[in-house]
Amino acid sequence: MNPLVHTLLPAAVLLSVLPAASQSSNPFAEQVLRYPQEKLHIHTDKDTYVAGDTIWLRARCVDAASHRPVAASRYVYAELRDESGALVRRIKILRRDSLYAGYLPVPTDAPDGDYTFSAYTRFMRNQGADYFFRKPLRIAAYRGAASEVPKPRPRPATGDFAVTFHPEGGYLVPGRSCRVAFKALTDAGRSTAVEAVLRDDRGTTLDTVRTRRAGMGSFRMVPEAGRTYHAVCRTPSGAEKRFDLPVPNAAACVLQLEERDGFIAVNVLTAGSLPARLRLVVHCRGNRCYDGGWEPGLLFRSSDLPAGVVQWLLLDAAGNALSERLLFNEGADGVHVSLRAENPSPRRRERADFSVRLTDGAGNPLRGEFSVSVTDRNAVPDPVSGDIRTTLLLTSDLRGYVECPGSYFRSDDPEARAALDELMLTQGWRRYDVPALLRGEYAEPEYALEAGQQISGRIVRAGLVNTRKRLGKYRMAMIVPRYGYLAEAPVRADGCFGLDGFDFPDSTAFMLRPQATTGRMRNAFVKVDPETFPENGIPAPYPAAGAGDAEALFRTALAYVGYMGSADLRNVLIDPVEVRAKREIPRTLEERKAVYSWNAERIADTGESTRSSTASNGCPEYAGGRTCFSIRDGPFSSCATECFTMTSKNRSRHSPLRRRSTVIAPSKE
Repeated sequence: MNPLVHTLLPAAVLLSVLPAASQSSNPFAEQVLRYPQEKLHIHTDKDTYVAGDTIWLRARCVDAASHRPVAASRYVYAELRDESGALVRRIKILRRDSLYAGYLPVPTDAPDGDYTFSAYTRFMRNQGADYFFRKPLRIAAYRGAASEVPKPRPRPATGDFAVTFHPEGGYLVPGRSCRVAFKALTDAGRSTAVEAVLRDDRGTTLDTVRTRRAGMGSFRMVPEAGRTYHAVCRTPSGAEKRFDLPVPNAAACVLQLEERDGFIAVNVLTAGSLPARLRLVVHCRGNRCYDGGWEPGLLFRSSDLPAGVVQWLLLDAAGNALSERLLFNEGADGVHVSLRAENPSPRRRERADFSVRLTDGAGNPLRGEFSVSVTDRNAVPDPVSGDIRTTLLLTSDLRGYVECPGSYFRSDDPEARAALDELMLTQGWRRYDVPALLRGEYAEPEYALEAGQQISGRIVRAGLVNTRKRLGKYRMAMIVPRYGYLAEAPVRADGCFGLDGFDFPDSTAFMLRPQATTGRMRNAFVKVDPETFPENGIPAPYPAAGAGDAEALFRTALAYVGYMGSADLRNVLIDPVEVRAKREIPRTLEERKAVYSWNAERIADTGESTRSSTASNGCPEYAGGRTCFSIRDGPFSSCATECFTMTSKNRSRHSPLRRRSTVIAPSKE
């Protein structure tokens, strides 16, 4: 029998049937049950915009472990931040029919630069801002003429840089062939290419290596016991610095993975003898794939593992982590998309129909929810921020920012796979502390799922004595005048209250009033808790390569608008317009609550002087000589306001407010 097949069969069985000792207790399943997590991917119509443009978006929220769509969170928060991390605009997207869709207007005065678009749910705040969806956007300032094209903004200084070295499995083992990955970043957080000369403590040059992609590279070396090693790194600009490599550790046990012909071989390196009862744990997004003893010659079939970032952990008999290795598994053949134009050569302004077909690896059609954005390729550069595959399978499970994630999945790039493995070696897993999880120490969420809007606060009583006594006998009433909504909530003994279970659009006015069971509550003030948002100023550096600049983008956009002219429904250039109109005076709260309101100027225009004649000439509530408002005799030198029950019994019975106001506003002269 082929030795490879002989050693593969037991491993294949272990992958599908876990050891009996692990069947009764699955700490990964227990952790997911206690603390399920969410992932977000935002589909935007493009990656590059002009000031005043609109970012159209569709949010996809899935369970972090299974990648199945979930819609437990009521809202998705989307933010646009500038290069310094300052907030430019924030929107709150409501879930409708289990879908999150909306738009974010780009300010018309937005300056040229690289911006960061991020999104999160309230429940995702438990994991911190590192887990939020984040993508770079480029925005060019709009100018009214081609002669006003802005010059490209200078990039931050990149004179200083740092290079970190990451041995496979975490350690250098003396006398063994070790693989070492390295990553170079500038002081601005962007990757930079470097050339590194490796030397030992005697000054002997061992090798010269270079970065492959995004400031990352790798090499092999056989370290010697008692020796130290360093690298002299130089950037293309001529900056040069020295960095030390990790010191070889003779007591370390290191995991090494090797992929070949659809199989993954697991080896353990050590300078001496291996500890007894080594344990290997393999999981993907918290889904346990293997949990059992390690033995030489252990192989896994790649197709038996889920697609995505797979974490391999080597543990000792006490459950302590000895070594960790990440590996990206391609998994089964994914989705195939084909696009066919019904009319390959449509005329201008003619309807163009397209057929989109999605199939799996076997050619079977797929069912699901899909979103499509169509953008003229002459208007914007090609996208560089990746897609839903790179978000769910790659970037959401790695620490730090991943530059140009879509480049690791290009089938026409022979170095894409090697670059992806170097990414696995330099950026670690981040969702769960697996050793703690295996010891039964589970993480718990702090923020609950956001099922609706909420207003909380406390009642503060004025006075010097008894300011906090007997507050539990009160209730907090909330009125939404615009929608006729009324709700109440009890007040705790410490004066705190919470109202929830409602959902109203932006700029809705809420009225809060504490009230006692009997009588009125005097000398009471309501303090509402302000809405809080997470610290989310982490920038997502826009890739410098292939991204163009603000000047080129603006010229392209301006030429596009000039070519399309008024036929383009998205961009319309008009001549300056001067608006001449009387400025509308903002209405007071009483006026907004009123059924009908007239000011002094409007009453004077009618030529009437009595409230009956005035009401009969224009009041919609006047009927049979009755009036719904009162006008005091004499000149209208002050505001006259009175509240009346509505004349219609139907309205009086069904109205939550029960009363209506009509306001006669004073003259503004």
